[in-house]
Amino acid sequence: MSVPLISVALPVRNGANYLAEALDSILAQSHAAFELHVSDNASDDATPQILAHYAARDPRVKVSRCAELIPQAANVNRAVRLTSSPWVKLFCHDDVMEADCLARLAEAIAELEGSNVALIGNGERYMFDNGYVTDPPGNEGLLRLSGRETIARKLWDVARAVPFPALTTATLRRDAWEEVGGFDPRFLYFDLFTWLELLTRYDYAVITKGLTRNRIHGRQVAVQARASLRELEDFRGYLPGFIARHGADLGMTAKARLRLRLVPAALGARAVAGELVAGRHGRALATAGKVPLAYWPVLPLLVLRAWRQERAKLAHFAPHVPREMLYPA
Repeated sequence: MSVPLISVALPVRNGANYLAEALDSILAQSHAAFELHVSDNASDDATPQILAHYAARDPRVKVSRCAELIPQAANVNRAVRLTSSPWVKLFCHDDVMEADCLARLAEAIAELEGSNVALIGNGERYMFDNGYVTDPPGNEGLLRLSGRETIARKLWDVARAVPFPALTTATLRRDAWEEVGGFDPRFLYFDLFTWLELLTRYDYAVITKGLTRNRIHGRQVAVQARASLRELEDFRGYLPGFIARHGADLGMTAKARLRLRLVPAALGARAVAGELVAGRHGRALATAGKVPLAYWPVLPLLVLRAWRQERAKLAHFAPHVPREMLYPA
């Protein structure tokens, strides 16, 4: 049997709540020539039974179980390394693929043949447990950028920001991903940091069409990382080394370097503002108290800016989504 162009890598840990819906959406793809590799991270809920059912039903579903619990990043690395395809679409157990997701990716990969692109992002829609799904992104097309420009537009030239992949909106060229060492298990934001390292060597493309649906709920890693300020600590630990390794090659100006050094403060401010807008004032105060003192001189201004942004988001979603779903505790 020939190796398919695309494999789907799905790491999961206790995903019985949403797993079947994700698997159904993958197996319903209009582009049928793929393999789905699932790495079950020692789940102790109904996840193994669900996976066994789908593997028995469809030979494209390959399941491998970790005997003991391993860190999340290690399980994502494991899922990718189970695959054999040159391109790997990453996916999460609580999200959903649109029916043409893999077909559109295969078209883009063919269009990018011979280029230096090693990472493809895609547009997404957000869905909530009350059934509300946001509208598709506006413009549809394939945008190509150099790795250097992509990094700039993500980290400091944010007025020209482009959609940057999360785990479930990323498709990677496996050999390039291996070259940078895979995902670093020291960080919860291992995906973002790996994209940055990858793009110091390779280029980026993004399919602006919404090909996946990202479910917003309280058990998301990002929700928990924001509440605990783990995202602040991750960026505080990663960015100085990134600047030291790549700042000169990327042409970082003094202003860009200063902006990057303030990213952890901005993340702390966003966490505080989110608690304020959610009406959890005690938690907002407690969150502010966890922000390192070095950032306190700029924290009030950053909280005010983030509060305005969160208020605008709340006003946009309020007709459709209860506040507690938008800001899960």
